[in-house]
Amino acid sequence: MFFSDRVELRAVVYGTDADGYTTTTTTDTEVWADVRSATRAEFYAANAVGIEVGLMITVHAEDYNNQTQVIYNDTVYDIVRAFRKGLGLFELTCKAV
Repeated sequence: MFFSDRVELRAVVYGTDADGYTTTTTTDTEVWADVRSATRAEFYAANAVGIEVGLMITVHAEDYNNQTQVIYNDTVYDIVRAFRKGLGLFELTCKAV
């Protein structure tokens, strides 16, 4: 792992304004990551339950704070699973929005 890819981790917060309308606030944090395609086994296992997995992204644990989306190459992905790998890494399983 070289952590040579730049991604943005996006935190999405939903709320309501003074008039009762729904508001969405996003906060993007740029981090270094290791991006790879999902393996065949990961892809078909997710597809069996109706999820289309596109990317597997590994980030440092101190960079990940339960964000729900990733932006990579101008494409927004939802994080469908965050798995802690050892002490210092998180593996994020992502699907295109």
